[in-house]
Amino acid sequence: MPSQTIVVKPDPKKVRVINLGCSKNQVDSENILGEFGRAGFTLAGEEDLSQVTVINTCGFIEAAKDESIQEILGAIQRRKRGEKVVVAGCLSQRYMDELHKEIPEADLYVGTYKSGEILEKLGLSSTLPSDCLVGAAPRTLMGEEPHHAFLKIAEGCNRVCGFCAIPGMRGKQRSRTIADIVAEAQQLEAWGVKEISLIAQDLTFFGREKNGTENLEDLLKILLRETGISWFRLMYAYPAFLTDGLLNVMATEKRICKYLDMPVQHASNRMLKAMRRNYTGESLRDQLRQLRRTIPGIALRTTVLLGYPGETEEDVQELLELVQETRFRHLGGFTYSDEEGTHAFDLGEKVPTEVMEDRLRRVMDLQREIATEDNQAIIGSTVDVIIDSVAEGESHHFVGRTQGDAPEVDGRVLIHGALDAEIGSFRRVFVTDAREYDLEGQLLPD
Repeated sequence: MPSQTIVVKPDPKKVRVINLGCSKNQVDSENILGEFGRAGFTLAGEEDLSQVTVINTCGFIEAAKDESIQEILGAIQRRKRGEKVVVAGCLSQRYMDELHKEIPEADLYVGTYKSGEILEKLGLSSTLPSDCLVGAAPRTLMGEEPHHAFLKIAEGCNRVCGFCAIPGMRGKQRSRTIADIVAEAQQLEAWGVKEISLIAQDLTFFGREKNGTENLEDLLKILLRETGISWFRLMYAYPAFLTDGLLNVMATEKRICKYLDMPVQHASNRMLKAMRRNYTGESLRDQLRQLRRTIPGIALRTTVLLGYPGETEEDVQELLELVQETRFRHLGGFTYSDEEGTHAFDLGEKVPTEVMEDRLRRVMDLQREIATEDNQAIIGSTVDVIIDSVAEGESHHFVGRTQGDAPEVDGRVLIHGALDAEIGSFRRVFVTDAREYDLEGQLLPD
């Protein structure tokens, strides 16, 4: 009996959205998914065939580009089963012509998120108005913690840092209106979100391209007044425009997390000037000291870059000294990546890969020691946490975070105890032990 070929057709109303890269990209992916939802689509499961696969790519550094390419190629294989492949995001914005040439099998290439663009170009109907503001689209949250959401308050960046290709992909800064942001925060609250992380490429520059008619301090005050969100978290603050007014709001308002993500990149004056960061090591130290004075107990997160062209061992020592002095609660690091279109691409004095990696290892080893010491100092105290998840199959019962820990990137609190706790609730935990980055503790009764 001749064999039969069984053709499995994709579900005409399922969509798969693959998000790569940063939290700004995640918000774009959630807007894309929300638009498909308004057009009658549901999210495809892991094993489902879908009518459309959207890959929201990252093009920041070489490793991210490689990951994006692999995801595109994997989706092309599924295309043989009838799925349409849409490539979106920073990589396609940056390399549109090259991708068309090298991977012509994709059905559609678009750049960074524009409301309604993908549905329109696929010929799919949508109830979204054509003038829908970025962020006003009906998002579908993709994070693992439904009580937390990112809220993008601006797009693009006016900085010209020597190593960064983002302005070439995302354009100049375009801040949303406060009214638009507040409306989205209220919608998130209605969905049960308890914690919002405010994000942008340059958070503290919010509104300043509009001649200063709106600013971050005013935005925070209005968000506090117009919503009941329990925790607001500030992420991606450039080390400038941290005004006294903004710091005072952070210091006095209990619903603003005593937390700031401020990528410093380096400490050496030579490197900061070469990177076009527009501040000095001295002014950076002054600002960090002011943060500590104004907001006692603030948890500082930063990012550093090792191996920028021309970096010397003396520059690295200055960075190590800053890390030791400041004792950041969280520190992430990466090595320089040669990116076309950036100022650094044409510079000489490139640092060998093995040297860059050794310098990064030394910085991260120091940070690991600092984090371990600081966590051990918390043993025996009581901390407030938000309950993120039930720890099924683990020795502990729940996983939570303190105000000093952002979701996905920072430490956790591993919680023991027979008491029950609701996901998304705020509880007290007595800290009994500490690891390099995580705390362990006992859940206390309400």
